[in-house]
Amino acid sequence: MSFDDLPGEGITGEDPLGLGLVFWLDRSTEPARLVARFDPRPDHRGPPGHVHGGIAAAVLDEVMASLGWALDDIGCVTARLELRYRNGIPLDGGPVRVEAWRERAQSRRAQEVKGRILLPHQRVAVEATGLFVQVRQ
Repeated sequence: MSFDDLPGEGITGEDPLGLGLVFWLDRSTEPARLVARFDPRPDHRGPPGHVHGGIAAAVLDEVMASLGWALDDIGCVTARLELRYRNGIPLDGGPVRVEAWRERAQSRRAQEVKGRILLPHQRVAVEATGLFVQVRQ
């Protein structure tokens, strides 16, 4: 499936300094995944020709924390985020796919969430695990 075919159910806003993520919920997988398209820009630069690792972390944090909204309509905040950098994300490599999911389907106050950034051809750039806590209102 190409990014042009995706429904684009949500976007993180029009802030020119923002991440510009476009979200959709993929229920065709088990467990369901929140997926986002991330288009690296020159201002996301870290090492020459690649996205800064902190931007990659922010992208994963945003998608993983948004999983609670997508599945349960409940906001979550990050309590812990652990990253494993596997491959650099090229600035000129086009859009990348970001995924977040939890292996336990039920909503819980504190939820273990997994995530990853995929380069073209399904090569993993960054893997993450984290603990996300529901926001009490």
